[in-house]
Amino acid sequence: MFSAVVHDLSQSVAAARAAATSGKMITVRSAPGVGRGLGVAGWLALVKLTRQKVPSANVVFTFDPGDWPGDAYAAIAEGAEQIALAQSSASNRLLELAKQEGVKIDDRDADIDLAFHHDPEEACNRLLLTTKS
Repeated sequence: MFSAVVHDLSQSVAAARAAATSGKMITVRSAPGVGRGLGVAGWLALVKLTRQKVPSANVVFTFDPGDWPGDAYAAIAEGAEQIALAQSSASNRLLELAKQEGVKIDDRDADIDLAFHHDPEEACNRLLLTTKS
């Protein structure tokens, strides 16, 4: 499965459009530490809006709290479907809590960071063409 780091709604929608066009699944992943700026509620709003704008896309969304385990706790409590976890003293407890709440753990590195691409949808399209589903 292909995974793209997004930094805003337009990049998230671009990744979802590429997934819908290709018929492949994509993981849209927040930038590490997104909770420090956008917050969990902002991320969940981005998820909702992306799904509304591209309902035909097969997309999974990963909240990456970076080095802030408190943001991971908040994401689990607020209903994030999937989180990334950095190793910390809270990792075992977070894994246990995520399992209890049905939140999946994304332990893979992203394939691409869309901050470095002028045309995020085209960048995703190119990578999806070379990625096995």
